[in-house]
Amino acid sequence: MTDTKLTFTRRSVLATLLMAPVGALAHSGHGMGHLTVTTTVTRRRKHRLDLVLTFYNAGTAAMTLEALSTDVAQLSGLKLPFEIPAGGLEEQKLTLRFDDAVPGIFTLLLDFGEDGQGPVTVMP
Repeated sequence: MTDTKLTFTRRSVLATLLMAPVGALAHSGHGMGHLTVTTTVTRRRKHRLDLVLTFYNAGTAAMTLEALSTDVAQLSGLKLPFEIPAGGLEEQKLTLRFDDAVPGIFTLLLDFGEDGQGPVTVMP
């Protein structure tokens, strides 16, 4: 018989939080509770990070990403506004340029207009 022990690390807890819907902090009555956003690093250089944002909209109405911001880097490559249809799985490529080295963790703020705003934590 094998004894298995479940161990939670700080990184696993943060990774679990990343998988939670971005709309968890949105106010009641808005559609962000049905939206999941994940990030995938496709390339990392000294002062540059290429990401793919993957959006899954499990809701019954389309959502439109109107703005994306962070206070740690300059963003490029993002095509806004960006619509995620109801039931849709969409990707958006993004490049971030940092003044210093790429940080180990930072936050992107996604703005869906009337549907609310939500943070996405990135751990490259």
